[in-house]
Amino acid sequence: MSLFNRYTMLAVLSSGQLLLLPSSAAANTELFFEIRERAEHQENLNDKFYGIHPKVGESSDSYLLSRVRIGLNHQFDENWSGRVSLQDSRVFGWGFEDENWVNGEFDGIENNPQSDPLELGQAWLQYKDDHVLAKVGRQSLSYGNQRVFGPGAWKNSGKWIWDAAKLRVKQGKNWLDAFYGKTMTHDPDQFSLEHRHGFTGSGLYGHFQLSRQWLVEPMLFTKFNDYSQSYQEKDQLNYGARVLYQDYGFKVDATVIKQVGDVLNNAGQVVDIDAYGYNFDANYRLSPQWMFGVTHSFASGDDKSTAQNERFDGAYGAAAKYYGHMNVMAWSNLADYGVIANYRPLRDWDIQAEYHQFYADEMDDAWKAYKTGLSAQSDHYGDELDLIASYRYSKQLDFKLGLGVFMPGDGIKQAVANGQTNLTDDNAYSGFFQIQYKFKQSL
Repeated sequence: MSLFNRYTMLAVLSSGQLLLLPSSAAANTELFFEIRERAEHQENLNDKFYGIHPKVGESSDSYLLSRVRIGLNHQFDENWSGRVSLQDSRVFGWGFEDENWVNGEFDGIENNPQSDPLELGQAWLQYKDDHVLAKVGRQSLSYGNQRVFGPGAWKNSGKWIWDAAKLRVKQGKNWLDAFYGKTMTHDPDQFSLEHRHGFTGSGLYGHFQLSRQWLVEPMLFTKFNDYSQSYQEKDQLNYGARVLYQDYGFKVDATVIKQVGDVLNNAGQVVDIDAYGYNFDANYRLSPQWMFGVTHSFASGDDKSTAQNERFDGAYGAAAKYYGHMNVMAWSNLADYGVIANYRPLRDWDIQAEYHQFYADEMDDAWKAYKTGLSAQSDHYGDELDLIASYRYSKQLDFKLGLGVFMPGDGIKQAVANGQTNLTDDNAYSGFFQIQYKFKQSL
């Protein structure tokens, strides 16, 4: 077991032992339980390939995603608190095998986005007062609009879970975080404290309320890995900022990130990283019922005619929440233009429609499992239309229903005409129905 894993286990065991200590007058313990069941169907696509002839997985697949979380929160006194929990995530009827998720970037470790049974969930110890917050253990590092740092919770096992230490210094509404940690991988056959982590990251993230309308969040952070089959070492530095403006129903949310550093490839050559990505969202809520907005996201692709690697890699951010709910696209080698309409007919109902047009920055660069891109002249991947309806029955129980269609553009059609394997130009469809129940009880 690595030194980092030993410290993580000690933090987890310490928080677990503290939960058993006699409680002070101010102490309290809370039991929490969450179950999420989601039935999904994919037609003419899967998580790796597009069309009716995928290399792995099924082109028409119906499956059930099940995730259960259970744990204890404990408030020791005014400043100290802790959490210890378990998570069980399973997929039934999926067209993939476990070996389809062996990850070359992490030296052949299986990293399954949907299945990771009986696993340690969030487990941390925290100190908090008016000016300082310190947290150590397994946790989520989620900031801002989650485009750069997000939990990736739509995936059943969770995409970005950290074993980390975080220190926050705050003054009023303003704060600055410093963190260091490693990202968890999801091997269904091993408990997470018994296998290596994914990336190592450290950095700073700030939150400064300049006025009632203006908010700025600067960031500087690393993404490091030196244990991979795909390369010998990746040493990436990211810097940028998020700016938010809100006033009288109008909202503009923009983020820009620059990636530099280098990758030592398996041939012993140093390849410089020179990539960038940005997002721009603007919407206006006409009334409590209606909101309309536009969205644009860009992420550079790798230009094969240069010596640098210009492919933006999405940092540690969320995916399905922003770049179409069908997960056909991610924030890498992408230009996304979209419009959004949101309707709230009643307090507990939310209905959202989205239309996206997707383009490649570099058509011969990676998309999904097509590592060398698509053999096409057009840069138009295609268009996606989504409809998502949510209903909150109570504080504990909510429902969600989603439908989507992806219509391939000239880029995919030309690649099919050029004979690209494991690709067809049929329309793709997806749908899901989700039930989520949350329960909390003071003990």
